[in-house]
Amino acid sequence: MKISGFTLIRNGVELGYPFIPSIRSLLPLCDEVIVNVPRSTDNTLDRVKGIGDPKIRVIESDWDETLRQSGLALSHHTNLALRECAGDWCVYIQGDEVLHEDTVSAMRATMERQLNNSVVQGLLVDYTHFYGSYWTYVYSFGWYYREVRVVRRDSNIRSCGDAQGFRTADGQKLLVKKSGGHYFHYGHALKPQVAERKLRNLSSLYHDDAGVKEEVSRRPPRFYDDDQKVKRFTGKHPAVMQELVAAADWTYTSRNPLIRFRRGYFWEDIALIVKRCTGLTIGVHRNYRLIK
Repeated sequence: MKISGFTLIRNGVELGYPFIPSIRSLLPLCDEVIVNVPRSTDNTLDRVKGIGDPKIRVIESDWDETLRQSGLALSHHTNLALRECAGDWCVYIQGDEVLHEDTVSAMRATMERQLNNSVVQGLLVDYTHFYGSYWTYVYSFGWYYREVRVVRRDSNIRSCGDAQGFRTADGQKLLVKKSGGHYFHYGHALKPQVAERKLRNLSSLYHDDAGVKEEVSRRPPRFYDDDQKVKRFTGKHPAVMQELVAAADWTYTSRNPLIRFRRGYFWEDIALIVKRCTGLTIGVHRNYRLIK
């Protein structure tokens, strides 16, 4: 069994992405890691090459500044990396995600177990989403807590939309099982000033200049919402993140209201209360079809 890892990163230094730990976290699992670095305006390419691991193969690609619709640039560049993979399984990771080393052995065991089960098109990883800081994580229904991050090498499977997940060429959800892997997502835990730069960059993949300005103008003075549902993180960060976490000099505090009377949050909060009271999960979109 051969396992390929793949990712893309552009202007990762400028945008404060933990892309070096992200790439390093795949190395114990994968036999090769394909890193697509679209033309950047900072030294992201040099930083990736500087990792110096023979498993890593860097590809470079052009970046279309005019592609500003639905985040399609992200799936396009993800697919450029995916098509270079030679493994039986292909493990995707985004530049602000890190695979926890404690779950590598479980992921590998699942891949071996499902290798010859052709019904299984992909595997899920679990998520912890940090918000505001490296020591606060979210628990509301507005976030995904599992997503397809492992797919078979199959020309019929591709990244879709803004690279949130994977579908077949005709748009069908993949048949998947749980992998046992766990990703830590740090994209919403960046220093507030850096988080604003990231928002401007991501918004430009969906909106014109006026739309980007409007998106940024909605943010509060300290950037992060003061009513996000968060809990204190008391666990262990991935080993490759320890240095960045130790150097962090910002904190985050939320009011943690029971109900947020804001459009887009109200019904999520109601669904969470129903879950707590009855155990029923309602209104949660799944970008896959789970096989028991």
